[in-house]
Amino acid sequence: MRGLDAGKVYAYLDQLADQVQASDKQLSESRAKSERLQGELMRVRADFQRVQAELDHYEQAGERVNEQVVQMFSQAQLVVEEMVQDVSRDARERIGQARAHERQIVAAAMDTAGQQVRSYAQTAQEQMQSIVNSFATEVNQLAVPPMPGEPGFTPLHQKDPLSEDSREWQNRFGTTGSD
Repeated sequence: MRGLDAGKVYAYLDQLADQVQASDKQLSESRAKSERLQGELMRVRADFQRVQAELDHYEQAGERVNEQVVQMFSQAQLVVEEMVQDVSRDARERIGQARAHERQIVAAAMDTAGQQVRSYAQTAQEQMQSIVNSFATEVNQLAVPPMPGEPGFTPLHQKDPLSEDSREWQNRFGTTGSD
C-alpha cells in the first residue's frame, strides 16, 4: 500500500550499477596497465636472458677473449641486472598502487552503497512507524465508542444499516434486484 517507491529503488539500483561499471572499468584499466608492465618486464627478462646466454658463450671462449671484453660484458650484465631490478621494482610499485586504488574504489562504492541502504532503511522505518501510529490511532478510535453528540454516535435502539435485510436496503436506497 505505502511501500517503497519503485522509481527510487530502481534509480538507486541504476546508480549502484553505474558505480559498479565505473569500478569495473577502472579495475580493467589497472589490470591492462599491469599486464603491459608485466609484458615489459618479460621483454627485459628476455633481453637479460639473451645477454646472459651471450655472456655464457663468451665465458666458454674466455681464453680467446681479452680481459677488456670480459669486463665490458660484466658491466653490461650489471647494468641489465640493475635495469631488471628497476623495472621489477617499478612494476611491483605500479601493481601495488593499482591494487590499492582498486581497494579504494571498492571501499568507496561499498561505503556509498551502505550509506544509501541505511538511508532508505531509515526512511522505510519512519514510514512504517507512521503507518503503525496511524493504525494505532484508528484502533484506539474503534476501541472507544463515540459519546452522544460526537460524529459516529449510534444510539443503541437504532438498527445497524448493514444488518437490515435486503428489502429494507433496497427500499431505503431505491434499488431493485434488476440493476
